[in-house]
Amino acid sequence: MKKVLNTIFLCLTLVMGLVACDDKHDKIPPTGGLDNAEKLVVGTYTGTWSRTNLSTMAEESKPGSITFSVDESLGNNVTVLTVESELDLGLNAPTCAANISRLSSGVLSYWNVTTSSNPFGTSFTGKVSPEGVATMQYNKVVRSGRKEVEFSYTFSGNKQQ
Repeated sequence: MKKVLNTIFLCLTLVMGLVACDDKHDKIPPTGGLDNAEKLVVGTYTGTWSRTNLSTMAEESKPGSITFSVDESLGNNVTVLTVESELDLGLNAPTCAANISRLSSGVLSYWNVTTSSNPFGTSFTGKVSPEGVATMQYNKVVRSGRKEVEFSYTFSGNKQQ
């Protein structure tokens, strides 16, 4: 009987020890310092804006640019994006803030998925390669009289020195 009680006591002690050690996995390890992606992307990227009418698949292209700048009041990993083109981009305003992050591959990825508080009036995504090639893509419904037409807009351009 004494052996059985000792075995039960040993098992309870082991279970209590394992439960007590479980808390060490609750904390998330630090991911490292800030990557300052908003400072790495600063500059003007010139290239071509294209828009495709998603109903007729008609495409038109014109030259344009994207300029990235830093506004310290917005905080870390946020960039200010300004677009210009001879093409009607269908945007409510030419300037907008965007989240930006550096991926492990060195690519800078930027985006803004809010639509209500976004000055552009639409969500967008884009990337800047380590070689200095910027791309951007968004869809926007544009009203022309009584008719609404959805366009797909894309940009591709190189960083100016």
